[in-house]
Amino acid sequence: MTTTTLLIPETVTRHPLNFYESPSWFTTELLRQVKLSGTIGEPCVGMGAISSLLEAWPHTKSIWTNDIDLNKQAHFHLDATDAQSWQVFPDCDWVCTNPPYAQFAAPIIKNAYTKARIGVAAFLLTSFLEPCDDRADFLEQHPPSLVLILPRFCFRKDKRGTRWATDNITISCFVWDKCTTGQTIIVRPKSKILGFYKNPEQAITPQQALSIVSAIAQDY
Repeated sequence: MTTTTLLIPETVTRHPLNFYESPSWFTTELLRQVKLSGTIGEPCVGMGAISSLLEAWPHTKSIWTNDIDLNKQAHFHLDATDAQSWQVFPDCDWVCTNPPYAQFAAPIIKNAYTKARIGVAAFLLTSFLEPCDDRADFLEQHPPSLVLILPRFCFRKDKRGTRWATDNITISCFVWDKCTTGQTIIVRPKSKILGFYKNPEQAITPQQALSIVSAIAQDY
């Protein structure tokens, strides 16, 4: 009898610790709309996609970084969902981050809001606006001053690992600016985004991203 081995495609699961690197245009589009300044904290730094661009931003005074993953380069390796961790982090004017989603996002945003002197800018699923139990009271008391709605980005490939796939809902940049009482929604189509790319394979170079940061800074 001849037996045949079935070749089953390897499934692609979620990344460890829900880590997905932000495209450079997330940060540059934020900087086009919000003049971050002073000391900035990045509690979920990952590979530095956001912090590396903020370091080149001329209005940044200093940056501290954190990541729960001991293998990531950061000033701290604490759990950003734990309020006690934020007692260790240095003071800051802004917190800017792309936190892990699901149940981790809400506690990180709440802690960041308490810590930041001026405000928080975070890249979250647009559905974060839904008043779920873990954030309903927070959103009622502290609605975002700006929601910057961005086109979908393919963070990972599908379950078969054959093509790049998007999440069921797009990412928005939520900004809580304590110095303003207004609320704004801005929609950014990909045709208006400098350096836009759809997936990591199409990414622009770090040098190109830094040149976009410089160009934005000159517009202020």
